[in-house]
Amino acid sequence: MTAEPHRIETAPGGLTVADIRAGYDPGFRFELEDGVAVMMASATRWHNRVQRHLAIAMEAACPPDLSVEVEQAIEITEDFAPVPDILVIDMAAALPEANIYPKSTVHLAVEIVSPGTRRKDRMIRPMDYARAGIPYFWRIESEDFEPAVYTFRLDETTGQYFPVDVHRKLLRTAQPFDMEIELAGLGG
Repeated sequence: MTAEPHRIETAPGGLTVADIRAGYDPGFRFELEDGVAVMMASATRWHNRVQRHLAIAMEAACPPDLSVEVEQAIEITEDFAPVPDILVIDMAAALPEANIYPKSTVHLAVEIVSPGTRRKDRMIRPMDYARAGIPYFWRIESEDFEPAVYTFRLDETTGQYFPVDVHRKLLRTAQPFDMEIELAGLGG
């Protein structure tokens, strides 16, 4: 006997963050955009290696009041919950059953650019995260399959990110916490 997939009745306006918290699962990796479950683009091997190694290195440097999470949604509005590749949140929000974090608990959102996400990661997500008030945003690009980490900080006056630095070979920063991470060979 095959188990029936978990189904949830959704509001006429579409899905909400509450539906996802209640267990809505379309059967594929997705982000909630304007009440619609949008399939996430496939990641490359390079993307996955950078994500995994960077998250592990960040966890090693992370202070106890913060937590490094991978592919967890941020509740920006009741019908919009994007899923960054890596995020740093308040440890108090890092509950074992959590799959979506309130935007007020997020300190950093990281997007690793892949062929299928270039436009979204370079233009759309920075605007989304800035409007949500997330203090820091990193975009990671492949430069001959070596990661280049572009770091940004939110200007609270303009509500937009401004560039802070580009890290190649070594990521050394104090925001959102002190870390020094060797980047050379991370994606190989």
